[in-house]
Amino acid sequence: MIYQEYQYLYPPRPERKVPPSTIGFYEKRGYLAQVKKNGTCTVIFARGDQVIFKTRHNDDHKAWTPKLEHVKFFQSNSTSWSVFVGELLHSKTPHIKDQLYLFDLIVDQGEQLVGSTFLERQKLLYAKYPNGTYEGDQQRVHQYVSLAVNFASNFNDVWSRLKVEDEGLVFKKLTGKLEACFKPSSKEGWQCKSRRPHANYSF
Repeated sequence: MIYQEYQYLYPPRPERKVPPSTIGFYEKRGYLAQVKKNGTCTVIFARGDQVIFKTRHNDDHKAWTPKLEHVKFFQSNSTSWSVFVGELLHSKTPHIKDQLYLFDLIVDQGEQLVGSTFLERQKLLYAKYPNGTYEGDQQRVHQYVSLAVNFASNFNDVWSRLKVEDEGLVFKKLTGKLEACFKPSSKEGWQCKSRRPHANYSF
């Protein structure tokens, strides 16, 4: 699907919540796991010198202003759009500021990746930044930008190493296909989340 002009796209998000006791089930079923950060879901639209940062509600960030370094990171010589999805760790974390943790790519070089699998999009995302530095649950590709690491095994160990800025895990089916992202009501049945108990939710 061609994506030629800027139009807001709603990010694929896991709506279904599952208890931590089911972690082993998703590992045995061949899902990948990513650490879920306690941040603000952010969609980044980039084409040439034009870089737009939006929340998952199609709003501008109210408690954060991108640094010049953020803008420069996503700038390119391309005349086609790419759209990234991640978490901004800033207002919800007292000790981490200005960090973008990318976990999906929904437009690549002017093509909205409808029908592509999660695994295919991860390969495209990682191919853009092949020289990252491993930092446990993320690959550092810039002072302010990292990529989510995909875990294929030992989910309980990953869970046991969650840090204060982590909410839990998101389980994603390798063959799960991206739907069109024009509506917030588009649900992604190929992913679900499990969160540590918190005052605002049980899991």
